[in-house]
Amino acid sequence: MRTSVLDLGSNSFHVLVADLDGHHLSPVMRQREMLHLGRVVARHGTIPPEHRTAAVATVAHLTGLARRVGAQEHLAVATSALRDADNGPAVIDALSEAAGTDVRILDGRTEARLAYLGVRAAVAVRSEPVLVLDLGGGSLEFAVGVGDRVVWSASTRLGASRLSALVTRDPLRKRDIRVLTERVDEEIDPLVDVLRSHHPGTTVAVGGTVRALARIAAVDEAVWLPATLNQLRVSRRELDHLRDDLVTRDLDGRLDVPGMKEQRADHLHVAAIVLTRVLERLGIAQVTVSDWGLREAILLDAHGVTGPPGADDLRSREVERMRLSFVPDDPHPAHVAHLAAQVFDGTRSIHGRAERDRGLLEHAAHLHAVGESLALRRQQQHGAYLVENAELRGFDPAELALLATLVRFHPSRGIDRRFPPYASLSAADQERTRHLLAILQIADGLDRAHDQAVTDVTVKLDAATVELHLDGDGLHVTADELARRTRLFERTFDVTVQVHDQAGG
Repeated sequence: MRTSVLDLGSNSFHVLVADLDGHHLSPVMRQREMLHLGRVVARHGTIPPEHRTAAVATVAHLTGLARRVGAQEHLAVATSALRDADNGPAVIDALSEAAGTDVRILDGRTEARLAYLGVRAAVAVRSEPVLVLDLGGGSLEFAVGVGDRVVWSASTRLGASRLSALVTRDPLRKRDIRVLTERVDEEIDPLVDVLRSHHPGTTVAVGGTVRALARIAAVDEAVWLPATLNQLRVSRRELDHLRDDLVTRDLDGRLDVPGMKEQRADHLHVAAIVLTRVLERLGIAQVTVSDWGLREAILLDAHGVTGPPGADDLRSREVERMRLSFVPDDPHPAHVAHLAAQVFDGTRSIHGRAERDRGLLEHAAHLHAVGESLALRRQQQHGAYLVENAELRGFDPAELALLATLVRFHPSRGIDRRFPPYASLSAADQERTRHLLAILQIADGLDRAHDQAVTDVTVKLDAATVELHLDGDGLHVTADELARRTRLFERTFDVTVQVHDQAGG
C-alpha cells in the first residue's frame, strides 16, 4: 500500500511517501520544509501566530503532494517542539485539520524506539548491543537495543535548533561554547553510567543534522561518494576537527564550507558541539551514519514490521529488490552468482579471501547485468551508475564502491584505476576488488550464452594449475572467448586455468 507520513519536527517538516510490500519499504517521494520551530519554542515558550500560520500552510502543501503521488493511507506525527509548546494542543488541532488526519504526538521514549527500528531496517549491524543517537531540532534521543528489542532509552532536551536559541553571536564566542557544553553535560550526566553499562558495540547516529555533518566530513577528502552515506563511519577526531572549524566561522563562512547545505548552515555548528561532546562523555571513538530513522520506522511500525532483518538478510533483500526492479525475468544473474560462489570456494587457497568477500561477490553477480535494462551498448557503465545511485541499504560506501567497480568492469580486461569508486578504495580494498573481479569474469564467461548450460563447477588444484570441471549440457562459448574470461584470473594469481567440459569432452 502506498502510504505517506508527515514528520512535524523541531527543525523541519517532512513528508515521506513509500510503498510497503511485506517487509520491504520503497520510498516514492520525500519533501522537506525548514521551519525551526524548536528555536521558536525555546525563545517564546509558545508558537506565535505567524509561525502557526506557516506551519499549517506547510502541512497543507506537503499533504497535497502526498495525495498527488497516490498515497492512500496518511500518517502524521509531531515531536519535541509541538510536544513542548504551551499552545501545542491548539496548534496540533489546526495541523490535523490541514493534514486530513490526526497528528499523533510522540513522547521521547517512543521517538527513541522508532529511531532504533528505522536504523536497524537500514544498517547492517553485526555487533550488539547497538546504541542509536537521534539528534533532532528539539531533542536528542538515546536507544540501546539488542536485536528487535530496545532495552533502554531516554530523551534529552539537546536539539540543535532548541540550543541555537541560547546563543546570539555569530561566530560563537568562547563563552557561548562553554554555555552549550555545560548544557550538554547537565542533560547527559544522569545517563552516562547507565549507557556505559550496556557496553554498546556499535553506535549509530541518525537525523538530518548528523547526515549533514557526516557529508561535510566525508567531502573534505573524498575522491568519490555514493548517493547515500548510509553506513558511513565517521571518527570523533574528524567530527572534532569539523566542529573546531565551524565554530570559528560566521554564517557566510559556514556557507563556504564544501558540502554545506544552506538550510543547515545556521545551526550546524551548534549540532557539532552537541554531538562531539556526547561522544566524548561516552567514550565513543566512531559513529556509523544511518539514512533511515523515524519516518521510515513509523511506516514499518504501522504495518506491523517490528523485527529488523539480520545483516546478511538486509543485504540480500536490497540486492534482490534492485535486481527485480531492472532484470526481473532474467535467470542469468542468479546463475552467475551460483557459479561464482563455486569458483570462489574451490580456489580459497589461492585467493585467501574471507567469507564476507564471498557474499560481496555473489551480490555483484546478481547485479552485474542490471545495466541491460537501459541499453545493451555500454550496459556495464549503466549498471555501475545504477549501483552508485540505487541507495542500497546494508552496504557501507566502500562496499558500494567495490560493487560498482565489479559491475563496471565485469566484461573488461581489467580495472581502470581512474574509475572514481575504485580510486576511493584503500589499497587493501582495491586488491580485494581485483581478486573478486577475476572470479566474476570466469563465472560470467561460463554462462556467456545466458542458457545455464553449465550447471556446476568443480575446482581441482594442481601446483600452479587451476582445473575447472564443468557439469551440465556443454559449454556454449568459443575457446577464444573463454580464454579471454580466464586471463584476468591467470594474471592476478599467476596460475594457469584449464577448463574441462564433461559434456563436450
